[in-house]
Amino acid sequence: MNTSRAEGRILVVDDEEHVRESFANHLEGNGYAVETASSAKRALEMITELEFDLVLFNMHMPQTTGTETVAMLREKYSPAELPIIINSRSPSTTDIVEALMAGANDYVTKDVDIGILLARIRTNIALKKTNEQFVQTNRSLVAMQKKMEYDLHAAAKVQQEQMPDPKLVIDGWEVAWGYTPCDTLGGDSLNVIRLDDENWAFYVLDVCGHGVPASLLAVSLNRILSPGPGGAGMFDTLLPPRPLGDGRGEQESASVASAVYVLERLQEKFVPQDDPMQYFTIVYVTLNSRTGEMRIASGGHPAPILTEQGKPPVLLSKSDGPPIGLIPIELDIPFIEAELQFNPGDQLMLYSDGLIETFNENNEIFGADRLKQCLSETRDLPLQDVVQSVQDQLHQWRKEAAQQDDETLLCIRRDR
Repeated sequence: MNTSRAEGRILVVDDEEHVRESFANHLEGNGYAVETASSAKRALEMITELEFDLVLFNMHMPQTTGTETVAMLREKYSPAELPIIINSRSPSTTDIVEALMAGANDYVTKDVDIGILLARIRTNIALKKTNEQFVQTNRSLVAMQKKMEYDLHAAAKVQQEQMPDPKLVIDGWEVAWGYTPCDTLGGDSLNVIRLDDENWAFYVLDVCGHGVPASLLAVSLNRILSPGPGGAGMFDTLLPPRPLGDGRGEQESASVASAVYVLERLQEKFVPQDDPMQYFTIVYVTLNSRTGEMRIASGGHPAPILTEQGKPPVLLSKSDGPPIGLIPIELDIPFIEAELQFNPGDQLMLYSDGLIETFNENNEIFGADRLKQCLSETRDLPLQDVVQSVQDQLHQWRKEAAQQDDETLLCIRRDR
């Protein structure tokens, strides 16, 4: 018989030839491929060499009994992998319990009605094939999960590579940052951009949501805001300066777009979509590293914290504007630009709401006041130690509570 078209392959094990032939004839007549063995030893060899969908085993075999052989097989094959039906001349409860305890799937007597035997065989083989499909599906899902994890980690690496260069140096200034996504991929991003010899731009942005959609938008925004070749060793942003005559915001130079202008261009590019949750907040800062002049504009982002030399940290809330991609531009809600003059020792922190909205085990929020207190206590430390201290305090605040949002911060300080 062509076993590829058979209902299944069955091994009949019995020391009596006429019993083997009787079972084999009935099973082959009902579409099964059948092999026979006259001893337990030969049965074990055949099971090792061939694949069977079911074994019909005589309980009372010479030398090694059927139940002993079943127990041996169960060390390698589970009941779902290799169904075994024990047959015996005796219908005693003791024999039935002994067979099932040894690992048999079912028990029949040798004079069983062939229709009942076939029904039990069909049931056990169907369960075996269902288990095989489940195992194969599970393997496929595991392989898909591994590929997804690989892709996610590869995408996370791309995100990490978009962070500022760890060796970045701005003459006369300290810069430090920290980024801890709550998932493999985060919706936060930050960067430090060299605009020309003395002008720089900083930003922290936070895309609504988590996972792949948020991270894709964050990566896209980072690329849009990243510097590109400007010739002669200079750099400019991919958000070019306004055409002459455009009255929005003030323009410092041919290479520097004001903070308000950058947010306005983003607002024009990212209009509200059908998905009301696909929007982002951003705080954008321009800095003249020679003069210490700084301009800040925010699109619905948490207020930066300014720590001036000899003064307590304060929130700079007057530069707030609408989130980008959430409110129609027709409403004409303006962005506001705050101007600062940085003196030696002054420090500014940009951060995402994941810091101040961190909850502890008692569902208490960390809050901006605790963040300001941390900055007050660390004002004399190197800036990277300030960032590390904030991250440590957040970790201590959460304790065993799960991180619910990305935690991003970017600090800049003028050297004393």
